[in-house]
This record gives sequence, structure tokens and C-alpha cells, in this order.
Amino acid sequence: MEEKDEIRIIHLKETDSTNEEVFRLKDKVKIPFFVRADVQVKGRGRYGRVWVSQEGGLWMTGLFEKKGEYDGVKFMFGSALVVHKTLLYMGINARIKFPNDVYYKDKKLCGILVEERENLIAVGIGLNVNQKEPPIPSSTTLYLITGKTYDLEFLAYNIGKGIMEIDRKSIREVVREYRENLSTIGKTVNIFTPSGALEGTFEDLDVDLNVILRGDVIYVIPAFEVLHLEEYER
Repeated sequence: MEEKDEIRIIHLKETDSTNEEVFRLKDKVKIPFFVRADVQVKGRGRYGRVWVSQEGGLWMTGLFEKKGEYDGVKFMFGSALVVHKTLLYMGINARIKFPNDVYYKDKKLCGILVEERENLIAVGIGLNVNQKEPPIPSSTTLYLITGKTYDLEFLAYNIGKGIMEIDRKSIREVVREYRENLSTIGKTVNIFTPSGALEGTFEDLDVDLNVILRGDVIYVIPAFEVLHLEEYER
């Protein structure tokens, strides 16, 4: 087990889930810290979906203390923003799909899983990097996009550093910058909520964390009530 001192990244060869691992280590390692694994054997996405986590991807979770009511949403939006900005810096024109996915064109590159327990927040990042085959047909990898292989330690450090910066920002700062980079604005979408599905144009995400959807009428939907969103062409 290796540890990177500056932002405390613990590197494991294999674990069940980096989200589970950070909670197991919460009393042994000073918070905040990150765990990165070469392989996850029980990787998870949102709502218990299986996340294929074979060697070659960046599977990493940070653990933070919860300081504000909306920290979970702040990390969800902010982590997608950090990955997006990191990829842009690398010359990869990815896009953020609401709420927390990073896509290249119509293929998924990265998913984020934020979980809260005992006043702690786990921020999980699953980024497809060096795999030579897509983990699932609807996904892609950085290697498939560019034909290049990437240094996972370098990516982990830079994404981890960015998430540490999100921890220091206000929710309004994060939402404002996230909104400026959100590709879903203007798209025709289906939004699934606990009350049912709504269809319309995704007009905006306001500073109060409401999705503004224009259908037959204008709907104002709290962002945390969005279970799933599908973009499609008319």
C-alpha cells in the first residue's frame, strides 16, 4: 500500500469498492484522504448499478467531512466539473451531462458516486482511461478517443487536487461554474423523479439548485429529486 503525502492518496492493487474502502479507513487516516485501486471487484454506480472497474481505469474515492447542508450536491456537481476541466486541459473536449456524468460525444467516460454516512461524504470517481475496449457498449475510454495511454497517478493527483479545491468553495461558486460548462442546457430531455417522468427542454439550473424544464408548462424541479435524465433528439 502506497501513500502520497501531499493530498494523501492511498493506492491499492484491488478492493471491493473504493467508496467502501474510505469508510473502512475513516478512523485510521486523517480526513480528507483518497483511495485509488487498480481494480474494483464490486464497483458501484448510482442506485446500485454495477460499475465495471477493470485494470486501466481510474477508480478513486475521496472522503471529506460534511460541513454544509448541500455539500453532497456540491461535490456531485463539482467533481464532474473537475474531471471536465482536467480533460479539457489534456485537449479532450468532453462534456458534462446532468447531473454528474462526463461524456465524449454520446459515449460515457466518467461517472461519479457521492455517498453520505455519519456526517462524512465519499466522492467516488470512475474514469475510463487506458482500457482498449469499452467497459460497456455505451461507454468509451481516453485510449479509444486519442490512441494514447495516460499516467493514472498523474490523473489521480490532479483530479484529487481539484476536488480538494471544491471542498473549499461555496455551493453557489460551484453551481455557477458547473452551469457554465453544463452541456444539457438547451437539450430535449426526459427527467425521472420520485413522482414520475417529465419531458421538455432543459432550460437552466438556477442558484437555488432547481432544474428549470420547459414542457407544456414550466416545471421547477429540485435537483436532488432527479433520479435519472435522458437526452434525446426530437
